Amino acid sequence: MSVVAQSKASDVLSSAQSLLESHAKLVSRVRQAQRNHRRQLRALLPSPPGDLLNLPLIPSPLPSPSSSPSPPLSSLHAELQPRPNHHRPDLPPAKRARLARYTNYVPEEETIRNDYSQRYVDGGEWPQNWVLGAEPERRFEEYPKQQRLLSLKKESVDNHAVPSSYLPFQQLTTLNPYKFDVILLDPPFSSSFGWDDLQALPIPSLAADPSFIFMWVGSGAGEGLERGREVLAKWNYRRCEDVVWVKTNVNSNRGPGTDPPTTSLLTRTKQHCLMGIKGTVRRSTDSWFVHCNVDTDVIIWEGDPDDPTRKPPEMYTLIENFCLGTRRLEIFGRARSSLRRGWVTVLAEGEEDRVQELIRERAVCVPENVRRWEKEGWDETVKQLASIGGGKCVVPNTSEIETLRPKSPVRAGLMPGVSGGVGVAISGGVALSVPGTTRNGRPPVVTSNQVGAANQLSVPPMMGPMGMGTMPMGVGMPVEMGAWPGMSMNMNMAGMGMGMGSIPMPMMGVNMDGMAGAPMWVGPEAAEGGMWEAGIGDGMMMNGMGMSMGGMGMGMGMGNMMGSMNGMGMNQWNHGPYDGFQ
Repeated sequence: MSVVAQSKASDVLSSAQSLLESHAKLVSRVRQAQRNHRRQLRALLPSPPGDLLNLPLIPSPLPSPSSSPSPPLSSLHAELQPRPNHHRPDLPPAKRARLARYTNYVPEEETIRNDYSQRYVDGGEWPQNWVLGAEPERRFEEYPKQQRLLSLKKESVDNHAVPSSYLPFQQLTTLNPYKFDVILLDPPFSSSFGWDDLQALPIPSLAADPSFIFMWVGSGAGEGLERGREVLAKWNYRRCEDVVWVKTNVNSNRGPGTDPPTTSLLTRTKQHCLMGIKGTVRRSTDSWFVHCNVDTDVIIWEGDPDDPTRKPPEMYTLIENFCLGTRRLEIFGRARSSLRRGWVTVLAEGEEDRVQELIRERAVCVPENVRRWEKEGWDETVKQLASIGGGKCVVPNTSEIETLRPKSPVRAGLMPGVSGGVGVAISGGVALSVPGTTRNGRPPVVTSNQVGAANQLSVPPMMGPMGMGTMPMGVGMPVEMGAWPGMSMNMNMAGMGMGMGSIPMPMMGVNMDGMAGAPMWVGPEAAEGGMWEAGIGDGMMMNGMGMSMGGMGMGMGMGNMMGSMNGMGMNQWNHGPYDGFQ
């Protein structure tokens, strides 16, 4: 093989040598002709034109390369080397720095030229073709923990999945009254099926509470995004996310200018899938039902050349990683790509016959034990999964998955964790002050009447907001006042608490009412003389009884009473994670 390659290389060099020799002879003939013409000009004209005669002759050709196996670099290769940018004193310092650093920087364009966009212009290649790690199997090669998490979730989903089942679209209403945790739709819009037909589907009767819906709405060139949101609202869903499929054309590129013409201003290379939520799901407390931030909202995939309308198969994995509900429904499914273990597939019109053909052919795309959907079999399977999931049709969570999965983000400026307080309804109207810490970077300021007062008990004059007999009831609104040496509160939720005797009852928030000269000071506003000074006092007393749990913290205070019952409260706040989908 090396002998053949060497022979070909010798042939190429010989051909190049002959071309260079021919070129050298041509240049020599041209130079000789130029000399003859100039001699004739000097002899014919009385005053020959000096400018014309002084023009340089055509340059001599470079010496031909020798026939050695390693010829020297040509002048063309030298010209291809990057050239240093010229000094531009007229530019601002920032632009001069970019010009010195980047050889392809154009100050007038204020950008670095994107070679990938130029590739699209010259060759029709879409820029997203060059995204590294777009394939799911290679995406987390440098993140072993994420790889381990996805492997565990896939195993858990497979072990707790219902057998694949299907039914024709005409029998969609037979699924009622069963409910589903996830519904996936890819509407087949055509001249005979529009948005009004889609909206008329009995989706509300099939959606559990809580549940999610994923609906493909097109590239965004038309009215898909707007009408999709309207339909979700009609079905009692709130749009909460938008998953985008970015197409590539690595294998389908036909050259520049061959993309299908559209009426949009830009070439459309993406598809949108709207995600809606029904009911209330809190990402910090409902980890039995959702695992957030496992996947991103962007999918990069080439597409199926045999079925241009097929959507990315990774969408199934994204849904299964996010929602732990095991009752999954797909509407308008296809025989070759939609049948999947763990899903009930409502086939598009004309697809049922294809399923039977694929089953007879034992096609790879058909899962094992696929069957037509029946109520009796569905009831039995759902009950079995519910018994495994502790009464809920969910994929059970494991300690390792819980350790590896991303947790809810913490808002900037606040400490993570769960805050808490303790309160017991007693008589006597005693208030307990707890030393506080710096909040939001503001140091605690203590007035002269507070020095040494921390950790003391005081009996301030208090008046509860309302009461009846010996049943204390407090209604208050939590606020955040910066640094609290004695107590810290958070303004995020209004709350209400009540207690009977010495039995505390839960509430949301911390009740704040009544004012006293307690050793608890609100902040620098009080020291400078504000609403907390003079006869009212330098402090604040906590009224109301209860507890707040969740992402916004857990705090408790005690109700102060009109009657024989007063309260005692202690609160020390921290801040937990963001609560719920907004």
